[in-house]
Amino acid sequence: MNQETQEPKRVRAVQLGQMLKMEFAPDIQLLGQLIFAKTIGMIAGPRGGGKSLLSMLMSYAVAGGKELAPWGNGSGMPVAYLDGEMRAISFQSRLRLLHARNEAPGSMRNVQKNLHIISRDFAKDVIGYIDQVEGQRRIDALIPDEVKLIVIDNLSAWTSGGREDGGSWATIKAWLIEKRLQGKSVLLVHHTGKNGKQRGSSAHEDLLDYSILLSPTANNGDEQDTRFTVEHTKLRDHLPHLKQRYEFAIYTKDEKLYFDVTPAGMRVSEHAQEMLDMHINNIPMSEIAEKFRVNKSTVSRTIQRLKAIATSAEAPAAVA
Repeated sequence: MNQETQEPKRVRAVQLGQMLKMEFAPDIQLLGQLIFAKTIGMIAGPRGGGKSLLSMLMSYAVAGGKELAPWGNGSGMPVAYLDGEMRAISFQSRLRLLHARNEAPGSMRNVQKNLHIISRDFAKDVIGYIDQVEGQRRIDALIPDEVKLIVIDNLSAWTSGGREDGGSWATIKAWLIEKRLQGKSVLLVHHTGKNGKQRGSSAHEDLLDYSILLSPTANNGDEQDTRFTVEHTKLRDHLPHLKQRYEFAIYTKDEKLYFDVTPAGMRVSEHAQEMLDMHINNIPMSEIAEKFRVNKSTVSRTIQRLKAIATSAEAPAAVA
């Protein structure tokens, strides 16, 4: 008896009329309006400029459902962070400082189960490289199925010999497209060259939905902080508020990792008294932060500084 065989589903072109009638599932937001499931992005910056710190903040926000200015709220969905350079003890120290800053019990529980770390150091294994098919298979086997965001820190460390030519990128590109088809998002962390632009083949940009360029700035006097500007050099989606540059300051205080985010060129001191007045009038810090387009940490730090000045001077706080 002849058995009927079912042919595999064929890829076909879709007419515009059909396309307009199709119903697609809504985009799954991972971090505000910037990172969705299926997006591919890149953070590029010089060595020691804050790339890993920023990518850790973004990963933590997604896994813990935390807000991260200027992008928005994290989804609370699983993240896999692939660290190819740092010693495990140093990486753990950074995560401990970041986690200590979280004061929301629900978020703390979520991020502890949702943030998956893949490190060559504590694995005591090379694991694999994303520019080699066998390496991709080994890495894929370590990433839990439920993960929605994969962070590659950094591109040079996770490629064989640190190659960034067109041939190497072709293999990586195939892997990235596969992740997109699986409904996963990938964030690549990459070095910039002497010209201040991302190193290697210009073909890197073609597949990206967004690209973020970091430029280090001088730290604030005696404070041991990491400062840099963030510029979105590519955005597929229409996000006007991300067209401007932002200034980040990341610092450690009381065994916790803090960060301030402000639009580039904005002098917080010029708005400090207004922030304090709004706070005195019981306006929530979230609304104050939204008005001045800064994060709540910046508002809190500014208000505390003014209160300290007022207390020491025994007079109404004055704007510096």
